[in-house]
Amino acid sequence: MKRTVRLTVAAFALSCTAAPAGVMGGRMRGPGFLRQLFSPSLIMQHQSDIGLTDAQRTAITKAITDAEKDALEIRWQLEEKTAALTKLLAADSVDEAAALSQVDEVLRLEDRMKRVRLGLMIRVKNALTPSQQETLRKLQPPDRREWRGPGAGNPAHLDGHEP
Repeated sequence: MKRTVRLTVAAFALSCTAAPAGVMGGRMRGPGFLRQLFSPSLIMQHQSDIGLTDAQRTAITKAITDAEKDALEIRWQLEEKTAALTKLLAADSVDEAAALSQVDEVLRLEDRMKRVRLGLMIRVKNALTPSQQETLRKLQPPDRREWRGPGAGNPAHLDGHEP
């Protein structure tokens, strides 16, 4: 019974936290607006190709460091709130009002995590010249997954891509 509740909660959480997505070739991909931004990992991978300056590298590194700090704090809170939700749902008789209130807390934190990630990607783009951005657009894989949601991997990988 408890396993079924946990699987149901996990499925619900995934459906609630996923960014609006489309299906392309059977794979989920993030919202189209994210294609206008560049992940830090893409920039790191192609820093020579785009002629990244030391000043730009410093600015991007600071943005990543600041976002990691924010994401880690949110992650701690998210784990705490998710554990509380799991406990509420594990009861034989669930207090619906309390569970829905707890879901609201979890969703609020997930929205904050998405905002941190999006803010990072905006700061990263703003550190680049139009010419560098054009080069990165050509280097972006056409079918990359732009967004995995707030619980994806290590907070150190705020761009949503695994190392």
